[in-house]
Parts: sequence; structure tokens; C-alpha cells
Amino acid sequence: MAKKIRLKTISLGSEPDQPDMDELTCFIRSMKGQEADLTTYYLIRSLEKQLEAGILSPAGGGMFMQSRFEDALTCSHEGCQVNTLVFEEDAQVMIKTAGQVTSVLPSPGVLPGSPDPEDEEAFAEFCDGYAKILRNMRDQKITGHILHAKEVSLIEAELLSSRKTIFVIPDGTIAAQSELLEVQSTIALTSNRVQFLDELIDQFDIRNLILIEPNEEGFKRVLKHLDPEKIQVGGYGRGEDKQYWKRIADSAEIPVPTD
Repeated sequence: MAKKIRLKTISLGSEPDQPDMDELTCFIRSMKGQEADLTTYYLIRSLEKQLEAGILSPAGGGMFMQSRFEDALTCSHEGCQVNTLVFEEDAQVMIKTAGQVTSVLPSPGVLPGSPDPEDEEAFAEFCDGYAKILRNMRDQKITGHILHAKEVSLIEAELLSSRKTIFVIPDGTIAAQSELLEVQSTIALTSNRVQFLDELIDQFDIRNLILIEPNEEGFKRVLKHLDPEKIQVGGYGRGEDKQYWKRIADSAEIPVPTD
């Protein structure tokens, strides 16, 4: 006999489809008197779909936010210049749309304008500018940040990792997950990476696991190692994401064997 429990749900961002011109024109008209562009549209639409689906921890942003950094954080041989205004405006839009909400951004190391992490002085200055963007968004009442990375350097970890800022590498290797757990107690894994827990759980204190697009086998494996209150069901929406977030919300109800 098994009872059902509902796990908490969380968004790790999205990658929405580009709207048609009529849809975008209608959106721009609805934002009359406010600064708005295609990125603003993506933020609002994605958050609205998450709220409709009942995602408990909605988050706005994703890898499409990369374009925001092109003018906001620039570096030359003379140093790095940062202008946080556009991110502050994004924060205001997100809060107006969804209330308390998390921001999702590409990590410094994956941005095209980032200095080579091997140049530690230049990369540290870049991360300092990036950290200012995060702080100013939090000043606008953004609750925290989720940073998508391919790998996390020591400099990124030292300057950015905190209780309110976590890195995620859902499809990362076990080595990448181990490096993350050296600096934080949360990791996000896709179902085909859940087997990493067999090894990681003995080495690290994992206080929160975000299981991305889970399947039954993934749940079984996770529940062998972690209590349900330490598990969240997550997703990263792509394309037309209304049905996607509904599937994520529906998948969070799982059977748990009783004694």
C-alpha cells in the first residue's frame, strides 16, 4: 500500500519560443509608458505560465538573459564597467508579475564577454561587476538567484555563492557536481544523473536536491537517499511552455510506500 505526497516544485528558468509579430506588438502596446523589449516579454510570459501551472517557486530568466550582459557588463584592458539599470528594471517587472520570485541567469563563466578564468585578476573583476548586478536586483526585492553554469571556478564560488545564490549544472558530470557541493548544499540533477547520488551522498551534506523532469525510476533512487522534504521537482521550460509547467506540477505528486 502506498500513500501519495506532493513535493515542492521549482523553476530553473526557461527558453521561450520567439513570439509572432502580432503577439509582440500587442505586448508592447500593453506596456505603454514602460521600458519593454523581447527579453521583458519572455520574463513576463514565462512567469505567467509558471503561476498558472501552480509552480511553488517560480523563477524568471534563463540563458536568454545573456543578451542583457552585452551592455550591462563590459570589460577592456582598462577594466570592467557595469550598469545595473536594465537588470533592476527586469527585477521590478518580475516582482510585479509574480510577487516574490527568483532570477535565473547564465553564470559569469558562460558569458561571451567574460575574461578567461585563467586570467584570475581580470576574471575576478568581472565577477565583482556581476555580483553588483545580483545585489542591485536583490535590492529591488528579488529573493535570490539561480546561475546556470558548465563548470564553476573557485573565483566564481568565492565571490558569488551564498545562501541566496546557487549554481546549477543539471547535466554536469559527477566531478562538476562534487565541485558544486564543496561550496553549497543544493544540487540539481536530471533523472539520468540521479545515480551520482550513490557516491555523492557519502561525501557531502546534501540538504536540497532539485530533480529535473523526474521519472519514476529517478524518484525511487532519490528516495533511497533523501527524505521527501529535501527533494524538489524542477524544470527548465523550452518553447511553448504552458503545458510543460503543468506536467512538472503534476509530476510532483508521487507514491511513497508505507510500513
